[in-house]
Amino acid sequence: MTLPADTVAALAAELDQAERSRTQIPLISRRFPAANLADAYAVQDAWVRLKLAAGRRRIGWKIGLTSQAMQAALQIDTPDSGVLLDDMQFEDGVTIAPDRFIQPRVEAEIAFVMKAPLQGPQVGIFDVLNATDYLVPALEILDTRVVRREPENGAQRTIVDTVSDNAANAGLVTGGRPVRVDAVDMRWVGAIVSKNGLVVETGLG
Repeated sequence: MTLPADTVAALAAELDQAERSRTQIPLISRRFPAANLADAYAVQDAWVRLKLAAGRRRIGWKIGLTSQAMQAALQIDTPDSGVLLDDMQFEDGVTIAPDRFIQPRVEAEIAFVMKAPLQGPQVGIFDVLNATDYLVPALEILDTRVVRREPENGAQRTIVDTVSDNAANAGLVTGGRPVRVDAVDMRWVGAIVSKNGLVVETGLG
C-alpha cells in the first residue's frame, strides 16, 4: 500500500457522499498516481465499513473482469471483486426509481448462491462447485461513483478507480428458477437482454 490511512478514509467518505448526492468524483488514479490495487481494496473496505456502521448488511460478493480479454485491457492478471449489501438487492419485477443511481448499466449474470464458505488462495473450481447450493439468473446493476473519463484531459478510469468504487457494483436483481450446478453446463447458459421488448444483447456463459 502507498496511501496513508487518513487518505483511504477520506476517499471512502468521498465515495459515500458521491452515492448519496449522485455526483461523481474525479479519478482517484489521477489524483494519486502511485496508488495500487492494495490501496484500492483498502478504500473499498473502508467504504464497506461505513455502510455496515450505518446498518447495512453484507450478503455476498460480486466478481468482475473474469475474462482474460478484459484483464488484458486493464493490464491486470486477476479478476476484481466488490461487496453486495442488503440494500442493493431488488426483487424480480420491481420498479426501481431512476434517481437511485448516477449512470446505471445492466449486465446479465449467473448468480451463485452458496451453502458453504470459501476462503484461501488455493480455492479451485471444484471447491467452488462443492460450496454452491444453486444457481439463479441475475441482473447486475452497475453504477460508478467515479467519473469514467475526465473531459478536460481524456484520462479514463483504471482498475484502481473501479476497485475503490466497489467494482462499480450498485445493485442485483435475482429471479427465475434455481438450478443445481451439476444440472447445466454453465458455458452454454444463454442470456437475452431486452429493453422495451427489443433484444439489445445476447450472450453465453
